[in-house]
Amino acid sequence: MDKLNQYEAATLGKFIGNLLKLAHWLFITLVASGLLWLASLVPLLSGPVISILLELALWACVFIASFILVGSILAYYYVLGCERNNLDRFIKRAKKKAGK
Repeated sequence: MDKLNQYEAATLGKFIGNLLKLAHWLFITLVASGLLWLASLVPLLSGPVISILLELALWACVFIASFILVGSILAYYYVLGCERNNLDRFIKRAKKKAGK
């Protein structure tokens, strides 16, 4: 692998690592919202504080999921652009060799 391919692979690896960290936080917020939902079913605990915390946890799940979706789309187009650049470099190299 040349230097540019190593850089592209390292960048994509870091990006995917960040997406996995977001997925971990999404799992944590989903568990927390599930526990809050269960707590809201208990008549003694079903107060306005639990309701507000449950709504905040659900909104956090929505925002984290949207970040993961946008990040996945960006990663797809990053890989597509890298492959297009690699193909263009290969074509230029092949034309240069064919011209000799």
